[in-house]
Amino acid sequence: MLPEMRKNKGFTEKPKSLLKNMVREIFARARTAVGTISARADVKAYIKSGRKPWSRGYNLSKFDFITSVLNNDELMAKFRAQQVLPDGYGYGYDERVVEYPWTLSRLSVDSGKFLDAGSVFNFREIVEHPKFSGKRMTIFTLAPESRAFWQKGISYHYGDLRQVPFRDNWFDEICTISTLGHIGMDNRIYTKKEGSGQIGLEAEKAVKELIRVLQPGGKILASVVFGKHQLIDWNGSPFAEQFDSVLLKSLLNVFSSCSSISTSFYIYTKNGWNISTEEECQGVEYFNIHTAASFDPDNAAAARSVALIEVVK
Repeated sequence: MLPEMRKNKGFTEKPKSLLKNMVREIFARARTAVGTISARADVKAYIKSGRKPWSRGYNLSKFDFITSVLNNDELMAKFRAQQVLPDGYGYGYDERVVEYPWTLSRLSVDSGKFLDAGSVFNFREIVEHPKFSGKRMTIFTLAPESRAFWQKGISYHYGDLRQVPFRDNWFDEICTISTLGHIGMDNRIYTKKEGSGQIGLEAEKAVKELIRVLQPGGKILASVVFGKHQLIDWNGSPFAEQFDSVLLKSLLNVFSSCSSISTSFYIYTKNGWNISTEEECQGVEYFNIHTAASFDPDNAAAARSVALIEVVK
């Protein structure tokens, strides 16, 4: 049945115009259905191939898993209380499967100004989480990305975290997930621009800026890949740094003026991801898909350990 004729200022919409709108809607729904079918096929291909990281369907499967975790109250409570996870949790997936739930389990449900420093939250599966429904969200990163959710009221800014363009004491909550290890490195893998990096703990400069723009009583949630110290190469140049205990201590010292600091550790093994300790994670090595000749027996996708930092100013 054709939709009811719509009236506007005394004129009736012509049937031809209505039919054109109907055809557009049919094609839009068809594109959505085709996209859904294609996505399901990709996930099946990933599972059938042995769940190899970064293969066809990997990211879709990973975000399906992350979404299921974020909607699982029992698992989210385990992250909040830093309890042991089920055996096999997140096997074959990268560190986002612990970083996202750990972070969202600690974000407030209050409205307020929220900064994603590094654009790790710039995915539909994340920005549509109820924790963000009342927040005024700002994403700050080096360069524009193909995804943007302007319609959700998200504000995008671009630049260097060592000098952010925000006023003092502005944000209520700040997250910087797997970003500090890239500060000062060769970030052409993200910006697609020419340029080289500056080796050294440039992350400290970024942390000072994040503290500056955080309101008193506000919270910073941060993560860094952790274990044996490594410079992680891409195209012959380091684009990230894995923190060891010495570098982590230097980073935590920058937060010394804040009212509280706590650190958690998660480790990846052949049994998946689980809660851990700094001592257990110290010798862990990063799996670099950009330089590895083949996958390791534990099917690691990237980091094998992360340090997660919660700070209140």
